Amino acid sequence: MPSYRSSAEGDILILMILTILSFLLFLLLSASSAWAQAVPITNPLPGIATFYDFIKQVLSIIVRVGLPVAAIFLVYSGFQFLTAQGDTEKLKTAKHSFVWAVVGTAVLLGAWVLAAAIEGTVNAIRGAP
Repeated sequence: MPSYRSSAEGDILILMILTILSFLLFLLLSASSAWAQAVPITNPLPGIATFYDFIKQVLSIIVRVGLPVAAIFLVYSGFQFLTAQGDTEKLKTAKHSFVWAVVGTAVLLGAWVLAAAIEGTVNAIRGAP
């Protein structure tokens, strides 16, 4: 009696075959030296010339977005404390959200402080201001 594959196994097999064929097509197209030389690569991020500048910019964006989000979560956990009105389960949820809001804020600020400390150390070693 022949064994038939399930529909999910058949879909996965087709997906794997298509992925492999797509990868081989990509390799075939990228191997052409004329195609590779015809497309110049330019920096899409103006003002960012090094990996260090890129990481600094990403961290700056994360801190700018993360601090307001952390403040919103701290206010939300305070609102949960106020609306708990002595209910032990709601107080437990409020404490849990407050603790994790504080942990998230500490991680965010800790990453920023650590990056600033590393930057200061590297600049001191280089002799840069």
